[in-house]
This record gives sequence, C-alpha cells and structure tokens, in this order.
Amino acid sequence: MAVVVIGNQLHTEKITLREQASFPVGVAVSPKRIAQSEYAKVVGQEFSSLTAENVMKPQYIWTSERNYDFSKGDSLVAFAQARQQQVHGHTLVWHLMQPDWLKNTIESYDSATLENLLRDYIQTVVKHYRGKVVSWDVVNEAVASNGDGMRESVYLQKLGDDYVARCHQYARQSDPDVLLFYNDYSIASNPKKLNTILEMVDDFQARGIPLDGIGMQMHVGLDLSLDDYQKALDEISQRGLKIHLSEVDIKVNSNGKQTTLTPELAESQRELMSEIVRRYNQLPEENKFAITFWGLRDNESWLTNHTGFPQWPLLYDHDFQRKSMYQGFLDGLETAQTTVDK
Repeated sequence: MAVVVIGNQLHTEKITLREQASFPVGVAVSPKRIAQSEYAKVVGQEFSSLTAENVMKPQYIWTSERNYDFSKGDSLVAFAQARQQQVHGHTLVWHLMQPDWLKNTIESYDSATLENLLRDYIQTVVKHYRGKVVSWDVVNEAVASNGDGMRESVYLQKLGDDYVARCHQYARQSDPDVLLFYNDYSIASNPKKLNTILEMVDDFQARGIPLDGIGMQMHVGLDLSLDDYQKALDEISQRGLKIHLSEVDIKVNSNGKQTTLTPELAESQRELMSEIVRRYNQLPEENKFAITFWGLRDNESWLTNHTGFPQWPLLYDHDFQRKSMYQGFLDGLETAQTTVDK
C-alpha cells in the first residue's frame, strides 16, 4: 500500500476499498446524487455494493393499496449493474417512512386486511427485484429502542408478536435465493437489545423461519465499547448468520461543541474505524456479508439534522477528499490480515 501525506491529509495511491477488501464495501446513495458526475465517479470506483438510502422504502414505492412506482429504485439498480456492484434492498417493512395514504388509513384496517396488504406489498417488491437485488432488510427496527421486547408499532398492535417472522416467510416465498436480513440499531452498544434480537433469532431458527443475516446499523460514537461490539459479532456469527455492518457512521461531536474536525478527533475516528474493520474482518468468511457506509460525504450525512450539529461521520469530506477515517478502514484490513498470518 502506498500512502502519501500532503499537508495534513492522507492520500492512498491507486487503491480503492472495493479492491482491497475481501468482502463487499457499500455506500448508501440516492438517484439525485449518483446523477452528479463527481459523485458517480467516486461511488463507482470505491464501492462494490449499493444501498438506497430512501427510495426503496415503502414511502417511495407504495403509491396506493396495490399500485407501485419502482422508477427511482430501478435507476439505482441500473447504475449498480453498469458498475458491477451488488444492490442491498432497504427496507420492506418499517414503522417509519410509510406512504401518506397508508399513514392516513392504517388505523382503519382490521388485522386481516392489513396483513393481506403488507403481504402483497412484500411479495410484489421482492418479485420485481428478483435477480437484481442480492439481499433485503425485510423488517427494520422492530425491537424497542431500549431493547425491552418488541417496539410498540402499529404493526405489532394490529398483526401481533409474530409479524416479523411472517414478513420473512412472505419474502422467501417470492424469491428463494435472495438473502434475508433483520436490521436494527444499537446492537453493538446495547447488550439488552442484542439479547432480545438473539432470542428472536433462536426462535426463528428453531421454527425454520427464513433468516440469513443480521444488519448491525453501527451508528456509533467514539465511546463505542469494543467489548460489546465484539460480543455482538461473536453471538451472531456463532448462530451461523451473515453480518452486515449496514449503516456505518462514526460521530465525533456528541456534545455539539466542536466547530471543526480537529486532527485529534480525526485520529480517534481513524483508530476506531480501524478496530471496527479489524474485528469484522477476523470473522469466518461465511459470516461476512458487507460493510456499508451510510453516505459518502460528511456534509450529506443524516446526522447533521438528526443531532443538530456537524458530526463529520463519513469517509469523505465536502470536496470528495479521503479522510483519515478512510485510511483507518485500510489499516483495519491490513492489521486483521497480519493477525491471521501470525
């Protein structure tokens, strides 16, 4: 690996993430952004997997009870196919980002009607993207934020405790080959939430419910407990599941007092990125699905609006320059390889 230091920035020469990693490296994108030439160039060169940040969620596809608009998702798939990139589907069922017509009527549906609508939606979407999308987050964030049981969503209230399992069954019926994931946040930082998800996994496996992997979102800060992260990797992989670090970003401004990404913060971010990758890369090959970043550039991150402060959480800055965090990813690959070789 060739590393050149120019000013206070690290530049890796003739190296891209998709070339260096033995597993897919992904990024969340939108059709509007990949229509921009510089953005498209970087995404095409660096990444081997794409996730739609929003346009494959029901809000964008499900236009009325049995009408669908796949145009935005199709454009993303076409972009990926032209660049030999896989597409991860996100997400079929989520209590948020529902279409307006459903939000306005969902309380009026009885359980059977809502179940039929949801089943038809899942199966229509999965069939549409069969052979084009390699994997789906079937249900997103169905566990309570604090990890104490299932989230009290309208789906839980109307469809019952087992609706997540049935959603997975509906998806499998529509595509026997697509990989099915359950996706959630705080899995690496909240042991109680991890245990609740593991209980669901154990139940699914005992009953033969189709589940191929777990999406660990990894919206984390510099205070991430590496012990908790390691435990999550170990527990999930020991159950024979694939692990997708599905929405990676690293916050560095939790208290909102920082006005710039200081060299000290950048170095801490690089070190944490390296350790996240190193531990992931030490998993057995069959358990590694992908690492996906939730955006390309710091200025486009959802976290700015979500936290109210800039967080500089991604691999690239506003000017498409690789940050130290990028080097941290590469360092994690090399460190893991050295450890294995020993």
